[in-house]
Amino acid sequence: MASEINLKGKSVCIFGLKGCGKSNLAATLLGMYGNTALVYDTLSEYSDAQSYDRYVPTNRYNAAELEKITRAVMHSRRYRLFIIDEANRYCPSKPAPLPQAIADLNDWCRHDQYDIIPVYICRRPTQLNQDLTEQADYIAIFRLAGVNDVKYLNELSAGLGDTVQKLPQYHFCLVDPLRNYQVMLPVPKALKSNH
Repeated sequence: MASEINLKGKSVCIFGLKGCGKSNLAATLLGMYGNTALVYDTLSEYSDAQSYDRYVPTNRYNAAELEKITRAVMHSRRYRLFIIDEANRYCPSKPAPLPQAIADLNDWCRHDQYDIIPVYICRRPTQLNQDLTEQADYIAIFRLAGVNDVKYLNELSAGLGDTVQKLPQYHFCLVDPLRNYQVMLPVPKALKSNH
């Protein structure tokens, strides 16, 4: 995905059912950015033997911990890619507000002085704060079946929800900033787990 598009100054959302390929796509992106990539590894799924960095929260339900790490990432300017897995835990759909650090990250990623690409991963788009989804420059969506998700995606781009519902395993739709989309082939399997 990243080799085909320029992610600089962009934000990304990744959605899909359990076992569909979300973490594999994320691990592929992390590998591409190497030591300039960090994953907020909510469920401790990613390998610590890779070239990228990972942070496993001490409390995976604590939004304050995510905010602290997000602020540190933004101010260090070390990382170019910052992935937040299970982002819906910290950024649930409206009317819940976004944590302030995430709102800032989502805005500041578009400015050259930060040069960071935030990636938000969760299973269902209806579970993630709509500000993140609707402002995302790129959205990768693996197979989904929920009626509300299909409806939401069809409203985001005509026919998108219907297409996502019929995707073969490990394929995904890549939605661009103009909300055009194309079906993408599975990415090669990346090493992601140390379990």
